[in-house]
Amino acid sequence: MAERNRLIVLDFDGTLCLGEDPVLTYARAVDAMLADRGLSDRLPRSVHSIVKQALERDDLLAEEIAYRSDGTPLAAAQGEPAETTEAHPVSWPVQDGYQLTQLLAHQAGLTAEQSGACFRQARRELVDAGLEHCDLHAPAGASELLQQLRTHAAVVLITNSPAEGFAPWLETLRLQDSFDAVINDARKPFGMPAALESARAAAEQTVPAEHVLSVGDIWANDLQHVARIGGTTVLIDRFGTGLGDPDHRVTSWEDAAPIMSAWSAGSL
Repeated sequence: MAERNRLIVLDFDGTLCLGEDPVLTYARAVDAMLADRGLSDRLPRSVHSIVKQALERDDLLAEEIAYRSDGTPLAAAQGEPAETTEAHPVSWPVQDGYQLTQLLAHQAGLTAEQSGACFRQARRELVDAGLEHCDLHAPAGASELLQQLRTHAAVVLITNSPAEGFAPWLETLRLQDSFDAVINDARKPFGMPAALESARAAAEQTVPAEHVLSVGDIWANDLQHVARIGGTTVLIDRFGTGLGDPDHRVTSWEDAAPIMSAWSAGSL
């Protein structure tokens, strides 16, 4: 095997885990909690219906988002949160359906801890129902590409998804043997520096920052820290947000694949 002096870190949801059921199940869990707390009337219609329409349109700026006079959503965090924050703050602008769901949940009155509980509940429900029965898939050729990349680079998955019950997700996607390491509960973006150090430790040798490539669909979560330390970044910007300053901006995994291949071989 060729010397592996490079490291590729990959995001999970929206990057390697595709399909709308996971986010829509999260939205339904939020709706259930809002109903339990008598908060459903704080939104003009269900979170599930709002998010489903946004995904169908590939447009995350749902008309139900309520704004302040300065143009920021009422539910968005103000200022820079402390890095010790346990719960993920509401992101703005939103870059995927999960962030839109969380924004709407907070607008209707749920806390970060409650929306996080809804996310975990949704994950459990999907596993219990059988992931093979839902809209869930990896990008075409992902497993083969990852094996190819590992001839030149260590490949590590970094995800905010909890470790509990995560194995069935990789098995359903046929990615269970695709990584040198899997880092769960990463608490991105705050936990990305520590997660990246764990990923570098998983490589067979010390990997300098300039030999790190990060691929993901959320700039702040997946790429910003790697960019700061001098690594290379690929943003899969499905919704055309234009956020961040990645080295490469694409709209799909298929567009990112040749970039990863060239980079891992040292020709990019």
